[in-house]
Amino acid sequence: MNEISPIELGRQLMKPMGETGLKVAENMNIGNNQIYDFVLLQFDIKGNSKILEIGCGNGKFISKYFDINSNIHLTAIDFSDVMCSETKVLNESLINDNKLLVKCEDSIDMSFPDESFDIVVSINTVYFWKAIEKQLNEIKRIMKKGGFFVMGYRPECVMKDLPFTQEVFTLYDPEDLQLLIKQNGFGIIKEEKQRTSRKSVDGSLIQSIDICLIAEKR
Repeated sequence: MNEISPIELGRQLMKPMGETGLKVAENMNIGNNQIYDFVLLQFDIKGNSKILEIGCGNGKFISKYFDINSNIHLTAIDFSDVMCSETKVLNESLINDNKLLVKCEDSIDMSFPDESFDIVVSINTVYFWKAIEKQLNEIKRIMKKGGFFVMGYRPECVMKDLPFTQEVFTLYDPEDLQLLIKQNGFGIIKEEKQRTSRKSVDGSLIQSIDICLIAEKR
């Protein structure tokens, strides 16, 4: 993505728009493949589970849920019109089979009734939550009691020096993020980490850490 500035790249990572956003999403998929595989191995996807993914991007990885258990219902949301349109195209058969619902909306104010989901998944989106306490309360609202909140992210120590994270990203130390989650009505179940070498969205090869944090609605 050398044709756009680091600042513009950061903005597009937050909310892909237009043709540039489509290209950025394709590059995101390269960097996100490992963390998706890692996160989805950390929790049990049971049959008949109602799952929400926050920030699905272009929907490239939605099929991974169904590879684990085909007897689930997944709702995927993103606040980028372009990403929602791509998700619908890439996953048309799942939508037609009533296994997937795609909605374009902001996760800080969701349209779902209280206690709608067994599991809420967020992978590489926490950096863009501008009011994290309000965001966590909204996630808690739409989760069933005893449901699981699964968050995949990369910590501040591996993100802070990347040029595209300097404007719209909010980065977190794992201990600080755990504290925020506990203070907002969740109990921490576990945290797992993996170290990886991966290609960043800007094309550079970096040493990284993927973290999966799983919390329960109390």
